[in-house]
Amino acid sequence: MAVNENVDVEARVAAVEVWIAATKQALIIGDLTWDAAWPDLRRIAVNYILRRQLEALDATVVLAKVGLGHLAVGFVRPALDELLWMLWVKDLPQQDAQNLLMAMGRSHGIRSLLAQRAYVGDAVMQELWYPVTFLDAQDQQLTRANAELAKIREQFNWSGRTLPSASWVAKQTGHEDLYEYLHAAASRALHFSMGEVLRNSWGEPGGKLVTLQPEFREYRTNFALYQLPFLFLETADACQKFFEHAGVTGREDEIVEKQILAAAQALGEFGRVPLVHAHEWNLTPNGPLRHTEKN
Repeated sequence: MAVNENVDVEARVAAVEVWIAATKQALIIGDLTWDAAWPDLRRIAVNYILRRQLEALDATVVLAKVGLGHLAVGFVRPALDELLWMLWVKDLPQQDAQNLLMAMGRSHGIRSLLAQRAYVGDAVMQELWYPVTFLDAQDQQLTRANAELAKIREQFNWSGRTLPSASWVAKQTGHEDLYEYLHAAASRALHFSMGEVLRNSWGEPGGKLVTLQPEFREYRTNFALYQLPFLFLETADACQKFFEHAGVTGREDEIVEKQILAAAQALGEFGRVPLVHAHEWNLTPNGPLRHTEKN
C-alpha cells in the first residue's frame, strides 16, 4: 500500500469500526473446554491473544473518538510480541511447546506472587488468604520452574536471559525487520523514554513549546489504527491451525465476507502510516524548514 497522509482520523476510525464488526461476525472467539485446551497450552494462548487484540482495537476506537487515540500506540508492542511468539511456537513439536509455555507460565505467576509478598508483607498476604506455608513453598516452585527454563534455554540455545528475548524470537521467525521497526519504538510508549519526550515537544527556538501538538497526536492515532488491524490479521493467520480446539470458529457467510472485503479495501485505500513523520526532522516536501517548528 502507498503512503497516504490525507486521511483524517474520523474516516479511518469509521472504516476500522466496520472492519471490527465484520471480523467479529466472521471469527467467533468463544469458550474452550479444559480437556481439549490443557494438553496444548498454545490453544489457550490463541483464545486469549485473539480476544485481547480485538479488545485493544475496540479500546483504540473509543480512545480515538475522545481525542486520546495516540495512547493506543501502547497496544502495538504486545500485539507485535504475540505475533512473533505465535509464529515461533506454532511449529514447535507439541511437547516442546508445552514444556516451554508451562515453565513460562509458572515462572511468571510465582514471580508476581512473591513480588506482592515482598511489597505488602506476610500479614497482609494472610489477610488475602495466603498461608505463610503456601508462600514459602512457592519459593521452591520458582526454583524448579527456573531450572526447567534453564534446560529449555540450552535446548533452543538462546543466551543471556531466563527467557528468550523478543529479538531472538523474531530471528527464529524471519521477522527481524518487523521487530526492528516496531518493537523499540512501540516500547517507548510503555516506558520512560527521553526520545519519546522530545518527539512530543514541538515549538520554535525562543518561542512557546507544547507537548500536546494536535496534529502529532492525530498522526499517532492513525498509526495505531493502521498497525493493530494488520497485526491482528497476521496473528490470526499464524494461529489458524489451533482454531478447532481453541474455542475459535470461522463463520462462512457470503454477506459477512463481502463486508470484511469492503472494509479491508477501504483501509487499504487509506494507505500506510509510517512510524516516524518527516516533520519530526523538520523536513517538508520542499526540503528542510528554515525556521524549525520543532526543537
